[in-house]
Amino acid sequence: MGFSISWIALRGVEKAEALRRLGFRDVGSENEANESPFSATHIPTGRTLIFSNDFDYGSAEHLRQISAGTTAVSCQVEEHVMFSAAHSSTDGRDDWSIWHDSQNGVRHLQTSGVVPAAFTTTKVRLLAEQDHDEGGQVDYVFDIPIDVAQAITGYRHDLWDFPWGPHPHWTVIEPRR
Repeated sequence: MGFSISWIALRGVEKAEALRRLGFRDVGSENEANESPFSATHIPTGRTLIFSNDFDYGSAEHLRQISAGTTAVSCQVEEHVMFSAAHSSTDGRDDWSIWHDSQNGVRHLQTSGVVPAAFTTTKVRLLAEQDHDEGGQVDYVFDIPIDVAQAITGYRHDLWDFPWGPHPHWTVIEPRR
């Protein structure tokens, strides 16, 4: 079993405002392991996160639609086919995207737009690890988009401890009726 998720980070937008903009309401119950379809939190890096168990929720197209008045970063993770992507949009315009699809080869990596500085150092580090993986059993390139999204936002979906503290306090959210 693996992750098939996405998450979105809105910079400088408080949780209540993010939920209003995105058409959600906070149910109020905790969701520590992000098991509900959607959950939300606000983290000390000044970002509100929306976590989804729907891989497509974090698509570049959706991100563009919800980035009005802010910069939004998303991360998509599909471990079943080893596909990962990170995107950024500001005020409805695409900034950059990075994606890896192992079905196109373990070293597959594509970008569009002006990628952030974290991309270069992350790419060099993880390609070096890929080169040193003698057994070829690990797809290090898969982590490049994920690591870049983490470098920008301070969040990564598979961590429990962060430099700013423990795992975020997630609450269940649902679409407003």
